[in-house]
Amino acid sequence: MAKGGEYQCERSTWRAGTYGQTRSLSSCPTTLPPASIQAWAHGVDPRQVTARGWPNWLLLALPGPDIWAPFAPEVTLSALDDLAADPARADAADVPLLPPDVLRNLAERWTVHVQDAIAHGIGGGYVGVEVSTAIHARLTALWHLDDSLGGTACTTSARSDLTMVTKLLRHARHTGQLTTDLHFLAAEYARFLGWAEFDAGNIPGAQRAWHAALRASAEAADPAHSAYLLANLALACVYDDQPGTGTDLLASARDIAGTRTTPLVAAMIDTWRVRATAATGDAKQAARLLNQAETEFDRARTGDTNPDWAYWMCRPSHMAETGRAFLDLGDPATAETLLSDGLAALEPCAMRDRVLYLTWIATSQARRRDLEAAARTATAALDIAATVESGRCTTLLTDLTTELAPYRAAAPVSLVLDRLSSPDR
Repeated sequence: MAKGGEYQCERSTWRAGTYGQTRSLSSCPTTLPPASIQAWAHGVDPRQVTARGWPNWLLLALPGPDIWAPFAPEVTLSALDDLAADPARADAADVPLLPPDVLRNLAERWTVHVQDAIAHGIGGGYVGVEVSTAIHARLTALWHLDDSLGGTACTTSARSDLTMVTKLLRHARHTGQLTTDLHFLAAEYARFLGWAEFDAGNIPGAQRAWHAALRASAEAADPAHSAYLLANLALACVYDDQPGTGTDLLASARDIAGTRTTPLVAAMIDTWRVRATAATGDAKQAARLLNQAETEFDRARTGDTNPDWAYWMCRPSHMAETGRAFLDLGDPATAETLLSDGLAALEPCAMRDRVLYLTWIATSQARRRDLEAAARTATAALDIAATVESGRCTTLLTDLTTELAPYRAAAPVSLVLDRLSSPDR
């Protein structure tokens, strides 16, 4: 520091050359106040330093808006002043794209904004479309988390978010389409909670959630979603050794959907009907339904307005439930072929479903007496099952133990049976 309290001019280290040229500090006036030396070096009027304060005057030093400036009200107003008042800065071709740090900060700010809007709504205020959009994004993430980790890991999050949506329905002020959207979100969160409980092995808890979901879905006037709910309930009945009930529920689901849904959704319902019908032993009707499901799937077109929750639907013959149906019908060779094709087409992140496919492939191989292959496939299923939390997968692996038990004398089978029987799996 120079005598008299004045700052001695030094070489600037302020991002020289990053946003534009700076003046040489060797020629700066020695009488400038300390706070104005850096501003002078960047060609900023010293009076603006006083008027705008730190760090807002930095916006004037840049060829465009200061993308690194914090998201704060005063910085926003300064940026808007510059945009409106200085036509010379209209050409911002040299302004870089938003860097990752800034994008993360923006996302955090938006998240806080939505959280505030939700709290405002729960407190009795109005809520807007940004709230339902943000909640739907959370729901979508939960769907995919279930695919990767299994239902057990998702029940707490589903219940917490359902509580939030219910409070918005009960306390917030909303009208028209937003009210319908909130009823749909409540219905789908309740359906998903039921699915997660089902996958966790808690069928009574799943049924309770689905019954509540049906009421919310009726309020949303969404027949396709109501049909999907009934299909979920029906599939749980099949797993619970009630295939007749499951068949009846799926027929009702198909009637509700009628022509008011897309071919993809119709194909999904009919594919689950294949599983339920096969479990009753009706091979002819199961084959007819599979052919019908394939025809519907082939009618599906890009651009169809499929519901978001149908994202997981694949070709009916590739569905795990279809392969399982042929096991129920006593045709393990066809079951293995279909399951292997479906496994090859499965999304990489669908780890829970990968366990289902592998377990049923191993069952098919065991029934065909291909014991070495069955042992290898069972080992692969066990390896992946260790990464998911799914009571349904645990039950299926226990069933596989029963399938392999008669062949313990075979060395590969003996090893995998020991692992299947271990508490740690």
